[in-house]
Amino acid sequence: MEQEYIQKAIECWVSRPTWFSSHPSDVPFFREAVVNLKSLPDVPTVDELSAAIYKRVQVLPALMGTPRDLQLASNEFAIKIIAKL
Repeated sequence: MEQEYIQKAIECWVSRPTWFSSHPSDVPFFREAVVNLKSLPDVPTVDELSAAIYKRVQVLPALMGTPRDLQLASNEFAIKIIAKL
């Protein structure tokens, strides 16, 4: 699947500097990203989704609590999301 489609689907969530947070203000954006991914014609693989998340979050400002290993965190979130698809 093309990264462009995955990027657009998750942008509402991963564009937030607190994307990694389970804070109540971030949850709706995470859910929206899952809904957007469900609307894609094909389900992305864990690797495709992880790469898309990592590509976006590596340029965000680091806030307190930002995971040190962004690639690992991206992969963990990709696994969580794929389980919801």
